[in-house]
Amino acid sequence: MSRPVPEAAPIVGLVLAFAFALFGFLFSADHLGTALVGVALLYPFVAFGVARSEDPTAVFRPDVVLAVGFLGGAPVLLYGVATGRPLFGAFVASVVAVPPALYHARFGESVNPLSASASLAVGLLVALGLLAYGAAGNLLLGALSAVVVGLGAVDYHRQRGGTLDRRARTVGVVGCLGGGLAAFGLLAVTDRPTAGLAAGAVLVAIGGALALEADLQ
Repeated sequence: MSRPVPEAAPIVGLVLAFAFALFGFLFSADHLGTALVGVALLYPFVAFGVARSEDPTAVFRPDVVLAVGFLGGAPVLLYGVATGRPLFGAFVASVVAVPPALYHARFGESVNPLSASASLAVGLLVALGLLAYGAAGNLLLGALSAVVVGLGAVDYHRQRGGTLDRRARTVGVVGCLGGGLAAFGLLAVTDRPTAGLAAGAVLVAIGGALALEADLQ
């Protein structure tokens, strides 16, 4: 009787991602876009393999996955800065690095010198920084980067067993929800309703994740 081999799914994703990346790097000048699509092809197959595997750590070593994620994300970010596309580079780097970090948080021993709460604070500050930087340029890219980093920080905090007292959580949720409404109103008044909706949606999503964390702990 045959049995499923979930580890085969990442191999299929790797072949597809490598084929697309090779074609893109050879025939396209948009290397950041090529990297983004390549990762978008690979990660769903990896996620399927992890979800269906009885012991994903036997194949996907958490420390190795974490190293690959950050060794992939850092050059992408630097390349985006060097080519004058820092926001797009930050978005692609976040897509590359955040999922491996969350995988490691679930299955690996912590190698982070910061506590779970400190990591959450840093992640939220980075997300807000990306959103603010995007407001001066491409707010959509800033919002996309911010939501990946912000939601990733909240999930990392939960997976590492971090706890927030009622007051800190209330301040965070109210700040995000109020900030989201304020951002939408301010940008709508300045004839940028779409940008306001994007910024507001990011802050509301992060606030919702913080509120939901209380029910999941």
